[in-house]
Amino acid sequence: MNHTKEKNEEIEKLRKRFELGGGPKAIEKVHTAGKLTARERIERLVDVGSFREFNLWAQPTRTGFDIDQRENPGDAVVAGYARIEGRPVCVYAHDFTVLGGTQSYVQNWKVCKTINTAVRWGIPYVGIIDSGGVRIQDAFGIPSGRGVSRNCDVWYAPARASGIVPSISLTLGASYAGTAYSPFLADVFFMVRKPYCYMSLSSPELLKSVTFKDVTREEIGAPRLHAEVTGSCDYLGETEEEVLQKGRELLSFLPSNCREKPPYVETGDRKDRIESALLDIVPIETEKTYDVRDVIFRIVDNSHFFEIKREYAQNMTVGLARLGGHSVGIVANNPLFLDGACDLRSAEKEARFIRYCDAFNVPLIFLVDTPGFVADINQEREGLARHTAMVMYAICEATVPKITVYLRRCYGNGHLAMGTRLMGVDAVLAWSTAQIQPVDFEEALEAVYRKSAEDVEPGEVEAFQKKYFDSPRRPGTLLMIDDIIDPVNTRPILIDLLEITAKKEEVRPLRKHGNMPL
Repeated sequence: MNHTKEKNEEIEKLRKRFELGGGPKAIEKVHTAGKLTARERIERLVDVGSFREFNLWAQPTRTGFDIDQRENPGDAVVAGYARIEGRPVCVYAHDFTVLGGTQSYVQNWKVCKTINTAVRWGIPYVGIIDSGGVRIQDAFGIPSGRGVSRNCDVWYAPARASGIVPSISLTLGASYAGTAYSPFLADVFFMVRKPYCYMSLSSPELLKSVTFKDVTREEIGAPRLHAEVTGSCDYLGETEEEVLQKGRELLSFLPSNCREKPPYVETGDRKDRIESALLDIVPIETEKTYDVRDVIFRIVDNSHFFEIKREYAQNMTVGLARLGGHSVGIVANNPLFLDGACDLRSAEKEARFIRYCDAFNVPLIFLVDTPGFVADINQEREGLARHTAMVMYAICEATVPKITVYLRRCYGNGHLAMGTRLMGVDAVLAWSTAQIQPVDFEEALEAVYRKSAEDVEPGEVEAFQKKYFDSPRRPGTLLMIDDIIDPVNTRPILIDLLEITAKKEEVRPLRKHGNMPL
């Protein structure tokens, strides 16, 4: 018999066994829980037949514990490279069928190889999280020893990759202890709304041993908690398949690395399309509300808007879309929630999204309709001013094309959260119905007439308001805006500006990095 053929058959037989991870019974247990296996998840994420695995043959380091004397294929993680919509990516997925997907030295080495390879090749990476945390048998070895290089450290590698290549963390199962840090170290992380998906540093059992209080997994780590309360989750899906498809979709808006621009996509939507419906969506009466997403849907290509952190700080709407086939980041006040006022949570949400877009050369469009910042004692005590500065810093730091459009109101210091010419914005436009009031109306009235607002004649009040506050013409004379536009022409004007500013360059002084007011 041909020895080469015999060896190949032996390896392929072993490969098939290793690809079953913990074996048929473990796979059945995962399926019974309503979950997909690591390999099934990768298959649904990437293009059919494109996944190429590396280090399938890895085994746990021999620690002297019985558990490591067994055959544990891949050391509980599947890693390799593939294509998504034809574009190369690196990917890893914790294998829950092998030791509950727990972390060990070898597993971490494979995860870091995935990340470091993505950086070296200049392509995105995706991590699919489903792990019970650090393996007890390896707990003392991971952080401290056995010649571990910092390039193989699951905390160092993602931080080093940040801003160089796009990264996504898809949390589709357990994420405890050390594994719970991983999603935060990626650019974005998605979760599935399922009873088996949790993320917390401590388990309910550990918390009870310390606090002597009963707590449930839902209370400390449920997906809904991270989507609505902590603001950690960027997208919350109903099924694993949905989350995996959203991961594919997100990458379509982004370049492969920070040295490239996002790919152009022919959407078939006319660049010169006008939207008469915009005249009816935004009411002139400031006391009336509306959903700014209805404005976004009518401006962007094919009404397709990929919203980020939809459930968190809903008074600020952020997400990715296309205009004339080009990727853009949308930042918009949403009067449907908190009247569109800016607060510390919306500021944090906005600042992170701005930096995300800027890191990967995605132009920014700000849609403004806000009464300004909230007046709230608790918010002030929690650091509202610092969060406000965070947004201003992010806007000023961004070097991508930036366009601001005033839809309706902008009162007080609200403009500081939505971009001005002095903050490096390339074009500032206003709808003809916009009301831009940098100062309070009554305060301005009293300053001009040198008496209380109640004592000013009604006719004078009306004339003063019409001249200075009811039209964007006055801000135009003060060089606060570049032009006043008909709302129906918003889309073609924005597309034209994006194409004109496509080659924008800003040379900044050489520095290591700035110090954002975090």
